[in-house]
Amino acid sequence: MDNMDKIQKEIARGKQAQALLENEILKEAFDYLEKEYHTAWENSSIEQQKPRETVFMMLKTLKTVKQHIENVIATGKIANDQLTKIN
Repeated sequence: MDNMDKIQKEIARGKQAQALLENEILKEAFDYLEKEYHTAWENSSIEQQKPRETVFMMLKTLKTVKQHIENVIATGKIANDQLTKIN
């Protein structure tokens, strides 16, 4: 795969990732889960160490997934800028 193909692929991936984050159902799912995890964590007692750690890790994982999608978008924008400079 040559450099131009890689650039085009990153641009396409960025557009797909952008569409994901703009998808109402996915946005609703992220918001709902984040709210549920925060509530579960806040309502747990200090003695519930294992459940608190589990909910904390679930929250971190959710944020990591969203961050990955945002990183793909950013990479796509950079690739688009590279393509613009080439043309």
